[in-house]
Amino acid sequence: MKKFKRHFRIYLRNNHPAYIVDEEGNMFVFHRVTHSKTSGGKKNWEKRTNPIKDNNTPMNIVKKEERDQKKRFSLFQIELKNGVDVSYPEIKLMSEILNKKKNKD
Repeated sequence: MKKFKRHFRIYLRNNHPAYIVDEEGNMFVFHRVTHSKTSGGKKNWEKRTNPIKDNNTPMNIVKKEERDQKKRFSLFQIELKNGVDVSYPEIKLMSEILNKKKNKD
């Protein structure tokens, strides 16, 4: 089974980039991307450099994991700057967190 590769796409509901971390059937699991340091009164993950090509404004990723249908995202991935790693290991899938918690019990 091929491992899912994390990437960015345009979320068509707000026409902003989204960080896609996984797919479940016809759904993408994603985090919204923003320039703000907080979202909904909570701190976002801060990224010093923006990996999206032709965008030099600092980028933050919203911590809340969301799901939506694939048809609500652009067909193509957003082009990134050369040599940028977007694996962001600090962003764990909620399913991974729940599984670890379940295994401890």
